[in-house]
Amino acid sequence: MLKTHFNMHFFLEQLADYHLQKYLTDISDFCFVFPSRRAGVFFRQYLSEKSPHPIFSPDILTINDFFGKFDHRPVSDNISLIFKLFDSYREVIDPDIALDDFIPWGEMCLSDFDDIDKYLVNPYQVFMNLADQKALEDDFSHLDKEQIEAIRTFWSSFDPKRLSKLQQSFLELWKKMPVLYEHFNERLDRDNEVYEGKLFKAVAQQIQDKTIEDVPYKHIVFAGLNALNNCEKRLLNYLKIKGKASFFWDYPEWILKNPGNPAGQQRLQGEHEAARFIKQNLFDFPVPDDWENPFTEGPEKITIATAANDMAQTRIAATFLKHIAKNIAGKESSASPGVKTAFILADETLMLPAIHAVPSEWGKINVTLGYPLKNTPAYSLIDTLMTMQHTMRTTREGKTWFYHRHLLALLRHQYISPLIGDRGHQLINNLIKANKVFIEREQIPENEIIDKVLKKVATPDELTSYFTDILETIYRNLKNHPETALEQEFVYHLYLTIRRLGEILVKQNITITPETWFRLFRKLADYQTIPFRGEPLSGLQMMGILETRVLDFDNLVITGMNEGIFPHAAPPVSAIPFNLRKGFGLPTIDNQDSIFAYYFYRLIHRAKNVTFVWSATDANKQAGEMSRFLHQLYYEYPGIVENLTYTQEAGIKAVPEIHAEKNSQVMTQLSSFLDNGDRALSPSALSDYIECPLRFYFKYLVEAKEPEDISEELDPRIFGNLFHQTVEALYKPSRGEILTPEMIEQISKPDNLRHTLKEIFAQNVPFIKQEQNVFADLQGKNSLVFEVLMRYLVGFFESEKKRTPFVIQGLEYRMKMTFKTPSGHKVRLGGNIDRLEEKDGTMRVIDYKTGKGTNRIADIDDLYDTSKHTENKAIFQTLLYSLMVSDDQKTTPDRIQPAVVWMRKLFTDTDINLYLKPSRDRQEELNLEKAEPAYSNALGILLDELFDDGTPFQQTPHEENCNYCIYKEICLKQT
Repeated sequence: MLKTHFNMHFFLEQLADYHLQKYLTDISDFCFVFPSRRAGVFFRQYLSEKSPHPIFSPDILTINDFFGKFDHRPVSDNISLIFKLFDSYREVIDPDIALDDFIPWGEMCLSDFDDIDKYLVNPYQVFMNLADQKALEDDFSHLDKEQIEAIRTFWSSFDPKRLSKLQQSFLELWKKMPVLYEHFNERLDRDNEVYEGKLFKAVAQQIQDKTIEDVPYKHIVFAGLNALNNCEKRLLNYLKIKGKASFFWDYPEWILKNPGNPAGQQRLQGEHEAARFIKQNLFDFPVPDDWENPFTEGPEKITIATAANDMAQTRIAATFLKHIAKNIAGKESSASPGVKTAFILADETLMLPAIHAVPSEWGKINVTLGYPLKNTPAYSLIDTLMTMQHTMRTTREGKTWFYHRHLLALLRHQYISPLIGDRGHQLINNLIKANKVFIEREQIPENEIIDKVLKKVATPDELTSYFTDILETIYRNLKNHPETALEQEFVYHLYLTIRRLGEILVKQNITITPETWFRLFRKLADYQTIPFRGEPLSGLQMMGILETRVLDFDNLVITGMNEGIFPHAAPPVSAIPFNLRKGFGLPTIDNQDSIFAYYFYRLIHRAKNVTFVWSATDANKQAGEMSRFLHQLYYEYPGIVENLTYTQEAGIKAVPEIHAEKNSQVMTQLSSFLDNGDRALSPSALSDYIECPLRFYFKYLVEAKEPEDISEELDPRIFGNLFHQTVEALYKPSRGEILTPEMIEQISKPDNLRHTLKEIFAQNVPFIKQEQNVFADLQGKNSLVFEVLMRYLVGFFESEKKRTPFVIQGLEYRMKMTFKTPSGHKVRLGGNIDRLEEKDGTMRVIDYKTGKGTNRIADIDDLYDTSKHTENKAIFQTLLYSLMVSDDQKTTPDRIQPAVVWMRKLFTDTDINLYLKPSRDRQEELNLEKAEPAYSNALGILLDELFDDGTPFQQTPHEENCNYCIYKEICLKQT
């Protein structure tokens, strides 16, 4: 690179020194115009530092502010402009269009009008050319019948006549666009308002008409501007001719050099783009003869780091920032204006993780970026309230119903929950316990904040008052907690946004729906950011790409350097096609690429060390691509470019061996299952212990439960309960009677089955039947579940007919017993038997199972084998119930037979008996007499192990038992 040596190498620093040396006595009457306010802050500090004595600060403006010096009309916000354009559109083009349909098109139209004005393009020519182009694109008059038929072979709906009518309507729209433009601008003139492009054009017109006011400055300095629009060029040219302006362009000189320059600098491909408008600017507005660009040798070292994902980018950046902090420790004062290090976020969505990733060595951080309002908890509250308002229903009887998800989300929100207090937690628990999907307002107790948030609002004015009232209440509560300063800012800015929307809507003579209000609110909030407060002249500077204009740093760490993010891939949102934009000199995606190239090379050319970080996967987990600019640097930059790839270690996470000791507290808990306690061990509890002792500990001793929530769909547990309860309800009137095929036929009539099942559904599934018969229809998947259960019930009773006659002695029969173990423990066992029936002098203990399993075992010991128990669980539990029946009814084991009804096998295998099958060719029916000796012996050993204080609760060694365990995550996290 061609080296030029100066005492200073920062653009703004040299600019301040240059003007102080030449114009010290007059500089207070100057005006300095920069592309951003941030640049003005740094420049003012340089003036203060370098001035030999106190001076009055000159005016420091942005280019937009400078245009406002010549036309004092206020620039309206987008929402106000949308409404005014909507009024004009209805008068000029379509009086019946709905606001919701208009808004997306209106935003695009405003953007096009802004570009047309800023680039001084004749709107009539643009839109008439656009209409002509559309007419050419859609003209099918040249097609003959055969060609039309050929097109219809792959485009069946093709109809030139019908298309012509639609095209005619479309062309009429574009032909009226100049009239719309004129009508809209006349409306703004009457109201003394402008949009930005209109303001720029008005100033340019004043120059052409020679009616522009004299500038109130002795001299104007334009510094660091880049791609100028035609209005800006006209104003700068006017001031140049008047001799009242000077121009200073911030760019790397070497991007203008030819490949064969004396320094032998190789030109990068991207330099074509970056130099495109700089050359024109230098030609039109030359810099002063005695001005030389600051030292621009280029980075000593460039590092390109590849991250595995977005979060890894921030960790890698933190590593480099920590290294930089150590290198510069003690070398620069924390109050120095010449801040030397910047953390640049090309992808601004990474701001919060980036802030948290900054190492502690950086005591001060200045965040120039604004935090998007739509990412705040305050915005999420408004979104939740809007959703709840949308789904809230009021019946003809005047009752108001809420959908449970939206109501619970509101009650649990971090701003609402503290206002309700403990009563809120109790309310949530009650709602979940009731398992009601739709909740009536009267079921919710009165409370000041609840009354405010659960109020139905229907008009825009009511919505504005509704939201501002809630936000005021939340803000007053947050003010009592100093640690919530950031939260207060979120709420305050959201409050101002809603107030502003309300003020705009009050001025409109149009009635809008709540849905439109929501859409307008989102449009307004999407562009709002919450500024962070910090010291802009010290510490680490964290900013976006746009904020870096005119600023220089020794050390740069830049994240988000992916193609599509830098440069941004999306073209301008416009109704004007590329070729017409190009032909009329309007900005295109080419201009966008040129500007990004300029930002890129300008930013790095005075830095000493630059680190770029990009992600190998994007936000959608798809393969990411490194920015084209990094490719150019890597292959063509003549200095040192280091390419680093950061990998994350991957592997299978081993399940750690964890256990729970049986201390005195645990043993006290276990003693509640003994003969003098108040609890009983159920067959399912013992199954949990066999499959995993640690699961038993979590479930029955610690009593750690899954977070409860309202269930909308019928999970397998509810499915089984519905079957059990329906069968119980149908058989209950016939308990104690000898059931015959005719009686079962009567019980299982389709009408009776359907009626009973509906009643059971109404008791278990809250959205089937609420009070006043509101929401009484079966919906979605649950209607399918209802029909599936009907089929199961029909199949079940068909199999029951084949087993008659029998007598049902008990349904959901509660049993208990005390079991004495070999070591002398007296353990209470208990549970509910699905059905107890008598047939041919034998007492059958029947269990209904909706899951999978087997009705055959090779050996009784297999029931206690951890690796086999899941498949044999039904046999284990039914035998334990049989043992309880024998003890309770003093029935001999030979007259007790366990049985299982497998719902999944109702249509293929109606055999409910259990079998002992020790070999392939040998099988015998299993009853309690055959099983009891071995079963009771193994049960005693198992229970002694459970109550042995020296045997801890261990994890299961068989990981397949963990597949559906709710405590799996607890085990895996204990690393």
